[in-house]
Amino acid sequence: MAGWKDWQPKEVVQETDFQSFIQDQVVQVYDDATDRDNTLGTAVAEGMFAYLKDTDQTVYYDGASWQGISNPGDITAVVAGTALTGGGTSGDVTLDVDTAAVGSAISITASQISDVTATATELNILDGVTATSAELNILDGVTATASEINILDGVTADATELNLLDGVTATTTELNYVDGVTSGIQSQLDGKVDETNGAVTTAATGSAVVRNIHLSTSTPSSGDGIDGDVWLVYTP
Repeated sequence: MAGWKDWQPKEVVQETDFQSFIQDQVVQVYDDATDRDNTLGTAVAEGMFAYLKDTDQTVYYDGASWQGISNPGDITAVVAGTALTGGGTSGDVTLDVDTAAVGSAISITASQISDVTATATELNILDGVTATSAELNILDGVTATASEINILDGVTADATELNLLDGVTATTTELNYVDGVTSGIQSQLDGKVDETNGAVTTAATGSAVVRNIHLSTSTPSSGDGIDGDVWLVYTP
């Protein structure tokens, strides 16, 4: 197919010229690709155009097969931005996420996370927390501030047990006084010796009061001492 011809006045149009310069270079209209192929048969030439009604598409023959014409639109290039790879200036373009850079490149603010009402400052309180979920759940019902959470890492007491400390004013030293205690302290205090060496003037028989402590080389006889005396016998 020739591309273009300068026709002269009264020039006789030859069949080959009409076919080449006119008919083969117009945009032919067909119902669909089947209609086109049946009509043209083998009478196709490189550069021939056809319009298909069923798809509203203009196609051209490249010398081997029919090809569609892409609509260029307004996009001239697709550039891969932050944390993306790929892009291009023509044809089909693909963009991929750069997984190697996505960790440091993408920043999501707390306000962009759906249903989260905590501020960035509040969320950052969890930075560095090493407690497990089970350990954090122990805090259910505890009114301690968030800054104390790390102190409780490893605590197995439940909220009821932790709340026993609510109102305690004893110091650490005072609390450590109970270290080693194996039974009720009050009952032990109630049974203690009250006074020694005669400071008490009266005492009921069988009481736990010590009156006087006697040091002697002999065992006391009946009538020696009074109720509440302690008699220590030693060998000189």
